[in-house]
Amino acid sequence: MITVLSYLEKLNNIPVLQEEFHSQAAFHSEEDWRYFLYTKLEELRKALKAEPVLDILCWNVSGKQALAELEQTRKKYMEAFLLLIADSSISPMEYLRPSILPTALLLSPFDRLQCSQVLGELISSYCSQFKNKEDEDTFLIETREGRQRVPLSQISFVEARDKKIYICTRSESFGFYETIDHMSELLPAHFLRCHRSFIVNMEKVKKLNLSEGMIELDNGETVPLSRSYRKAVRAYGST
Repeated sequence: MITVLSYLEKLNNIPVLQEEFHSQAAFHSEEDWRYFLYTKLEELRKALKAEPVLDILCWNVSGKQALAELEQTRKKYMEAFLLLIADSSISPMEYLRPSILPTALLLSPFDRLQCSQVLGELISSYCSQFKNKEDEDTFLIETREGRQRVPLSQISFVEARDKKIYICTRSESFGFYETIDHMSELLPAHFLRCHRSFIVNMEKVKKLNLSEGMIELDNGETVPLSRSYRKAVRAYGST
């Protein structure tokens, strides 16, 4: 699954962009794609509050507010590919900065051919990276239904249940067939086993409740902490 989030307030030719996104995605990839489109800032902020897993951002920076919002979003989604749409009303010096770091640029107004060329290069490049298993910042899930990349920074915990493994973020969970023991080997050192059925991302831990055998996460969720794993978890938390 490849997920695209677009913020296109004040953009006139949205249908052309949508059609070319679907066309280029079908041409370059056999993966399933899902698209989220927002034209109002309030709706965008509500969606981003849930911290969904996003692969590609498409952003129209026709005003100061849009650019400032993008800069804040990039703090959490710097690994996502970014298609930035701009017009002559904004200087390139405003968006060609390390804190924005666009992957591709589409100048507005644009026609279908220009849109097709820019999106074709962007999606082709992303799909090449999507297949790469050597990316240290993401976990690649492979199933018969397709692939799903999950940034390690967005994983809250991993749970084993119903003979499957579930990678859980703030708002989503991704299930696949694997063992909890093997997941302990695959994930980096800050992912610690805390229970026979759970691995927790220690960077997401807010509080250890030793008396109740629970770990509170920064999103308000809790995961169990078994006696057998308590020492290792406490030791990590004190470093």
